[in-house]
Parts: sequence; structure tokens; C-alpha cells
Amino acid sequence: MARKTPKGRKLPSKYQEEENYQEEVYQRDNLIYDPDQINIITREITIKELLRKIGEKFIDLASDFHGYTDIWNDAVKSRLIESIIIRIPLPAFYVDGTNEKQWLVVDGLQRLSALKQFINDNTLCLTGLEYLDIELNGKTYKELDRKYQRRIEETQVTVHLIAPGTPAKVKYNIFKRINTGGGLLTLQEIRHTLNPGKAVKLLAELAKYPEFTNVIQISETKIKRMEDREFVLGALAVMLTSTSYKDYARYKREEFLDNAMKKINSLSDYEIKQLANKFKNTMITYQKIFGNQLIRQSNKE
Repeated sequence: MARKTPKGRKLPSKYQEEENYQEEVYQRDNLIYDPDQINIITREITIKELLRKIGEKFIDLASDFHGYTDIWNDAVKSRLIESIIIRIPLPAFYVDGTNEKQWLVVDGLQRLSALKQFINDNTLCLTGLEYLDIELNGKTYKELDRKYQRRIEETQVTVHLIAPGTPAKVKYNIFKRINTGGGLLTLQEIRHTLNPGKAVKLLAELAKYPEFTNVIQISETKIKRMEDREFVLGALAVMLTSTSYKDYARYKREEFLDNAMKKINSLSDYEIKQLANKFKNTMITYQKIFGNQLIRQSNKE
């Protein structure tokens, strides 16, 4: 039953408050972006020019991922090179150009990494080819006939550039929508790409903390895709909120973690240290109480 204020006005009941709150969440989750905020420029660029930009570090191949940029095996990489040589068009690349000093790859990371390894680094030997196996199998880039080298270098590819001025939230949504193919980034990898800085460094540090690795059960494959860091981020996100359940329930899990990455980047060095110590103490306490009983991830929402 609704309570009354001193002036006789009815206050919402607990159920009405919850209904209003759920409506607020529904409205926020269904916000429509202003199309004018989305600015994507399309360019035709040669592979030679792309690789020059990579060599000059103007295009960032997600250095924070370390080994995560090298997911394809040599046979898959080789067939990409073969496709270029036999003139099969490549899918478009998507690049975040909102930072005018350095581009970040949104979609096409594995393809660019393979091209860099083959041409810039000259460390990939072609293998598992379908059409040019007899002629090119086992060869590096420098061992190719010059006609094939030129064909690769002069091949034009389509690059869709997310232009400066595109809001961060819109950019994140673009990442999720167009990130495709064999090099599909996980949501945590996308968070790392879009939130470089303190958060990335902190998650990498805490994910290797012995008291955490001793009690968490995550396969090596999933660790390579940053699921251990996402687990740490989930714990830190809860630590950064107030005790009200609505602070967690207010967002979908995905947005809750996105906001935590941004929050961590805004913290001072002292606050970062305090947060890290809080996480470490929590892990120590868990081990004291439960021993080596493993923590298992629940199914994600």
C-alpha cells in the first residue's frame, strides 16, 4: 500500500518504484543513436601503403594483445597471400581513426598481421596453398618473383575509417557490429583496444597474481582471449560500485564492465594501488576460507 507525504500526496509503493526503475532501464537500453554522429570515411589504399603505415607504427596492431594478434595458423595466412596473388578481392578493413596520431584496427587485424609477417618481417613461409602450391610452396616474400611482389604491393583494398568526432559509445557499438571473420575479437579484447592505459595495465597485472591464478579455472585458450582479465574486471567493477544492488542491475553486464574500464582509467595512481590491494586481499581471504577450491565462471548473460 502506498504511503502518504505530510501534504497527503501518495508515495510510490515498493512495487511501483521497481516498475518505474525497470522502465528507466528499458528506455536507456533502447536509445537510438543520432545518425549524424556516425562518420565513416571510405578510402582505397594499396597494401604497400598500409604496410608502410604499420611499419611506422601509425597503424596499431593492438600491441596490448601481445600474442592475441597471431591467432591464424600459417596455412590460413598463406591462403590469404595466395588469394591476393590470384586477384581474389579481400573484404574491407575497418579502422578507428578518431585518434589522428594513430589508427586502431577494428576489423581485419588477422589479415594485416599476416601481411606484416609475410612482407615486412619476411618470416612466413607459404604452406598449404590450393592453386599455387607447386610454384610457391615454402617460399618467403623475398623469394617470390618480382611480378608477384608487385601484384601484392599494388593491390588496392577498401578501408572504412571511423572519423574523428564519432562518440566513444557509438564507436564501441561499431566495433561489435562489424568485427567479423576468423579474427573475431572478444568483448574484452575490444575493451582493451578502446581503453588503453591504466585499466589495461592493471588487469594484466592482477590476472597473473598467484592467489588469483591458483583458484580460477580458465583454460589456456580462454586466457589467450583475455577471459581471465574479464573475470578480474568483473570483480573490480563490483568493488567500484556502491552497495546498492541497483548500481549493478542498472546496466547489462557488458555495459557494466565497459564503464568499469573507463572508471579505472580515471583513477589516480594512489586509487589504482588501493584497488589492486583490495583485489589481492580478497583473493587471499578466499584462499584462507576455501583453500584451493576453484572458482568457475558462470554462464555470461
